[in-house]
Amino acid sequence: MDRREILPERPVEKGRGFMPGVSVNPSRVLFTAGLTGRNPDGSLVAGGMAPQARRTFERLQAILSQAGAKFDGVVKQLTYVTDIEAYNATGRAERAKFLGGTRSASTGLVVRRLADPAMLIEVELVVDLPGSPSRSSLLEKYNVENHPGDFHQGVIVNGGRLLYLAGQVANNPDGSVAGVGDWRRQAEKIYENIGHLLRAAGATAASAVKETTWVLSIDSWRQHSVPVRRGFYQGNFPASTLVEIPGLARPEFLAEIEVIAAVA
Repeated sequence: MDRREILPERPVEKGRGFMPGVSVNPSRVLFTAGLTGRNPDGSLVAGGMAPQARRTFERLQAILSQAGAKFDGVVKQLTYVTDIEAYNATGRAERAKFLGGTRSASTGLVVRRLADPAMLIEVELVVDLPGSPSRSSLLEKYNVENHPGDFHQGVIVNGGRLLYLAGQVANNPDGSVAGVGDWRRQAEKIYENIGHLLRAAGATAASAVKETTWVLSIDSWRQHSVPVRRGFYQGNFPASTLVEIPGLARPEFLAEIEVIAAVA
């Protein structure tokens, strides 16, 4: 595997105990957005964890189908739940109906809240795709449902290089926190820092494949970050997941964003 470390010439990055960016070269791979138990009309299915889990995997199945993939190609699964006991009691059984004997690398996290307070589960996948990337564009971003969100439900990477960014926060170059208590200013600084890393790897905002955002308040983030995020991506959104958590590495941080991008 050809691995490259990405380090901008910025003092705050040099003082950390990890690389802010690492890129590798894959074959063909699909990244899905975090999907939940929504009906086609946008409402949540009724009945609790089991119906929501079932609907979540039905929607993921549609995304995989459009890419010519099946659940046996899943290499990574990330599951967010708000009620781990309910998931263990009924959600896992619904998951097994779709994945069967497939054993992917998996992570499960209990979070404070998902995009809608009534959501109990959200799942995102990384899937190994069949076929050669030589006849396709580097990125194929698509939706299988009409939805109002600023994200694509599936993003296919055809060859190229994958760039994994460390989670970015509102750090200034001297290590201080920008916009303490100010949601919009922290959003601006986070996307500024993401932009620095993308440019250092020869990428742009349009190169983003997957974005995961952790916030202390989904309502506050939506209220203040939307114009900042739209200005950064200029309509070329990645597959995305947004979750609310109780805390980040420093109490001054309001949000943290992790990005995966593709570079030709």
